[in-house]
Amino acid sequence: MPSTLDPDDVARWRRDWETMMRHYQPGRDDLLAAGLTAVEQIHGRPPERVLDVGGGPGTTAEAVLGRWPDAHVTVLDVDPALLALADAALPQVRTVRADISSARWLPPAGGPYDLVLALVTVHYLPEQRIHDWYAEARHLLRPDGLLLVADAMPEAPVSPRRQGCGTDPWIAWWTRLAEEPVMAPLLNERRAALSGLDPAEFVAPADWHGETARRAGFTHATALHQRAGHALMAFRR
Repeated sequence: MPSTLDPDDVARWRRDWETMMRHYQPGRDDLLAAGLTAVEQIHGRPPERVLDVGGGPGTTAEAVLGRWPDAHVTVLDVDPALLALADAALPQVRTVRADISSARWLPPAGGPYDLVLALVTVHYLPEQRIHDWYAEARHLLRPDGLLLVADAMPEAPVSPRRQGCGTDPWIAWWTRLAEEPVMAPLLNERRAALSGLDPAEFVAPADWHGETARRAGFTHATALHQRAGHALMAFRR
């Protein structure tokens, strides 16, 4: 993280990021609260170790720590710019740069974990890769550990893609960040890191995710929260 980066700027960028994510994930706050409550109910205690896959600038990790301040939280993402924001805001969190498009993400992820989160993340992967990813996520969990997956899960499979226009919140957020000279080195590194990566934008119904997780070895699949074509699923090792 550049030493000249203003903490107030970091807070603003992360706040705007969370606003953007609420646009893409209706009921995001309620969804996350439902997931964390379910973890406590199932385990009877807060988790000790948590992995946030695709955790970006750490806004979900911050919510996790707000509820469980003693948890050891790891944020994993492929994007160096987003991880730099997480490092600046949450020095108590471990960050890991890794690409979940192949099994090579497993060694740096570490583990085992009581809880693995993947919020608005798995749709970046193609269908067959998601099958493998569920098995890999299970490998990172302790016995009886939980995987929470939240994403677009409409009743029928579709393949939506973001609209390529300046009014799109995703494009607008990155455009504003690019206007900050201090972020230029990280954004250059980001372009190199993400070169050739094309999000699959694959979405499928909750039942599809449940069956895929069961085939990967999970014993239970439960829909914890559903709203506007989005769902939060819990899978128990």
